[in-house]
Amino acid sequence: MYAGPEDSKNMAYEGLVDVAKHVIQAVRHAPQITGRLEVKTAIVTGEDLLPLIEFLALVGEDNEAVPWMDNLTYRKAYDEGKPPVVVLMGADLTTSTSGWNCGACGFATCAEFNKHSKLHRGMGMQAFGPSCMLNTLEMGIACDYACAAASKYDIENRIHTTVGLSALHLEYLEDVSYILGLSLGPQEEFWYYNRPALTEIWTKEFNDSWTMDKMRTLFSTMFQSFSGNFHPAIKSYDKWWDAMTQDFVSVTPDEELNKIDEELLPKVIAAAPQLRERVKAIKARNAGKKGE
Repeated sequence: MYAGPEDSKNMAYEGLVDVAKHVIQAVRHAPQITGRLEVKTAIVTGEDLLPLIEFLALVGEDNEAVPWMDNLTYRKAYDEGKPPVVVLMGADLTTSTSGWNCGACGFATCAEFNKHSKLHRGMGMQAFGPSCMLNTLEMGIACDYACAAASKYDIENRIHTTVGLSALHLEYLEDVSYILGLSLGPQEEFWYYNRPALTEIWTKEFNDSWTMDKMRTLFSTMFQSFSGNFHPAIKSYDKWWDAMTQDFVSVTPDEELNKIDEELLPKVIAAAPQLRERVKAIKARNAGKKGE
């Protein structure tokens, strides 16, 4: 057999699905604290990613930082014919089955937590809750094993909570309260860190208006100076150490951001059912193929 440049590149992409299978093996092999949490998995490729990408775009409207960036990054990869292969990992974290009464959730017993969870279960943006802390730890361990498996194959990868929240709201996995998405590929260095989709629009004006304003506000710890004095300055200027021009973080209401959030939720609620129907059709098509 001879595989030329294009053929070998296509074979490398096809190999991402094989790596995804090994990742799921790692998830199933991951040690657990209680041994009782069922972690469900799915592999999503190609055009079946489109509802997820479109949901990211919706949630990221008005430049909501992380979903907006992930939507651009995913969309660029898809449009260039090299979409990632996504491994979804989800579990129902809302019920304690251990009976250990560890108290980490804030309740004295697992029975009290389960009673509260049953009566007050809600739909958050990134997870449905409340969550048992032992279940959350076990979910994290499974995620760690998945990432370690991907790294052994020298595959570009990154865990995305945004991809997980999209999959959760669109029901790519059912009967779960939390999902994480592990992106495998595209086979380019630091795709999710260099963010080529962002470099195309990263002008000085964009940097000044978006990064230095919104990024410092939303991710202030990334710009934080030495915190040993318990009052760390934020690196705002070229000479951020100059005491006369230092900025400090404070917690204040942001009416503009609150308004965006208030307007976004109805949009998400309205759009989610239509995208969910497309995901349902994808799953039905897959079930039909298995029956052939």
